[in-house]
Amino acid sequence: MQRRLVRFCLLAAILLPVGFPASAGGQRVLGVGDDALVLPRGVFRFRTLSQWTTFNERYGMNTPGRPDGALEPLGADFTLDTLGVRQLPSLAVVQSGIQQLTQNPNWFATLGNTQLNIRNRIATFPLVLEAGLSNRLSIGIQVPYVVTQTSAFFNVNTTMTEGNLGFNPALTNTSAQNVNATFLAQFTAAANSLQSSLDACAANPGSSPNCPALNANRANALALINNSNRFAGGAAGPTGLYTTSPFVPIVGTDAQLSIEARVAAFRALYQQFGVNSIGATTTGPFAAQNRLTVLDAQKILTDPSFGIGADSLTSTRHSHFGDIDLGAKFSVFDSFGNTAARMSPHGLNFRTAIGGIFRLPTSQIESPDNFIDVGTGRHAKAVEGRWFGDLGIGSHFWQSFVVRFNKPFADDQVMRILDLPNEELAPTFRRQTVHRQLGTTFEFETTPRFVVNDFFSLSAQYVYRHKAEDRYTGTFTIPAAVTGYSDVALDASTLDLETETKEHRVGGGLAYSNLYAFQQGKAKMPFEVTYLHWQTVKGWGGNQPKYFTDQIQLRLYARMFGGK
Repeated sequence: MQRRLVRFCLLAAILLPVGFPASAGGQRVLGVGDDALVLPRGVFRFRTLSQWTTFNERYGMNTPGRPDGALEPLGADFTLDTLGVRQLPSLAVVQSGIQQLTQNPNWFATLGNTQLNIRNRIATFPLVLEAGLSNRLSIGIQVPYVVTQTSAFFNVNTTMTEGNLGFNPALTNTSAQNVNATFLAQFTAAANSLQSSLDACAANPGSSPNCPALNANRANALALINNSNRFAGGAAGPTGLYTTSPFVPIVGTDAQLSIEARVAAFRALYQQFGVNSIGATTTGPFAAQNRLTVLDAQKILTDPSFGIGADSLTSTRHSHFGDIDLGAKFSVFDSFGNTAARMSPHGLNFRTAIGGIFRLPTSQIESPDNFIDVGTGRHAKAVEGRWFGDLGIGSHFWQSFVVRFNKPFADDQVMRILDLPNEELAPTFRRQTVHRQLGTTFEFETTPRFVVNDFFSLSAQYVYRHKAEDRYTGTFTIPAAVTGYSDVALDASTLDLETETKEHRVGGGLAYSNLYAFQQGKAKMPFEVTYLHWQTVKGWGGNQPKYFTDQIQLRLYARMFGGK
């Protein structure tokens, strides 16, 4: 695609000079940014630019330990001190089971800590074709091609001491299964042996010298049988934790040591009743041997059996068209006057124009299965109204003002419904089709320019941008049979959170133009080249990135029809 794009640019550059206008219809140096110029009748302008934007931080909101509006890494939502029940609700069953086995209600499950560093890069290559239909009306089309690249570094258990749960070896390892089976068999044999003795002594108190003591402690013996059966079944029975759970305590951690201590205590209690079925070498069910690695964590994300069913947190790259704009621009007032005045303005001048675009949803939206994906656009129909104003003072200074108001159309999209914006590890059952109404966007842009001479100008730029809150609708009830733990009610309105943003940008650049030289007959092809750098200096909203952008633009002019 990139090669075809280059070929098209070259072809357009070759074909454009069918007939150059006696004037390109603008100042000798237009400069960076947008302005109120409307192309004269018959003038055709081809613009191509390359724009590179990078960002690895955002202006956060409601982030623990940080004030609202403070800069934070893009991967903050995936950088966690602990990956537990809050992030993976399916761990609640594991946590409850281990609390029962350890008799410790204050024990909490964790797979360890996580760390994610993200740097995004967006390269945009728009092709813009504009034509003046009359001296006051021009039309145009913008076709952007966008390449997005996410560089991600994901890590878990960064010091390999975090986490108290690991993968259950008994799900795949025969040796671990045998250990668990032996453990359960010994506990079952001990309980059966003691129960047989209790039954015999109850039927015939003189059948054994141990019967008087056993009958005197009958209540304690029955409690031991019930408690040991519950413990062994909960640990290694057909539906036990170490038999069916994807995660079990890691060897040497508090939970596993506590379970092994209970095994030793049960052994000692049975021995007091003369039962030695639980071997001295039996320490307990087979524990996880290792903490989670990065590959293990990626498996939890991608393997559908764990409930998330998402893509890996790895670097990605997309190439696709952005949203295409069809637009028009109408000149309302222009005191710059004729060609000579435009090329050599003096005194105080002002011109203003209005315009609008219709946006086609031709971009590629980010995937609901990739938590760090960057799309090539918003993929929403929209209309946008624009106002332009240029104020000229003398022959060297002029300033442009632009106001834009963008109103997207509502549509339906597949998204994962989050309860809170920072709870990103949404399981598959949260993937639903929701009704989306993107928020309106207001932009104010002003660009002061100083024309150095007939060829060069210097420019500064300030942009204020406010995007209103998005609106999502749709309610869903997911049954426990699907979630794996309980019924869950989903309300898509939670996706509204942290979608309102504000941004202040500042930048500057320079421009080279030969329009004045062409008007004087000293150049064969009228063109302009501009360079602009801008960056975000302040933001708000929770998901407003801090952008750094560089842009190079080429404008070529030709007269396709009409007179001078």
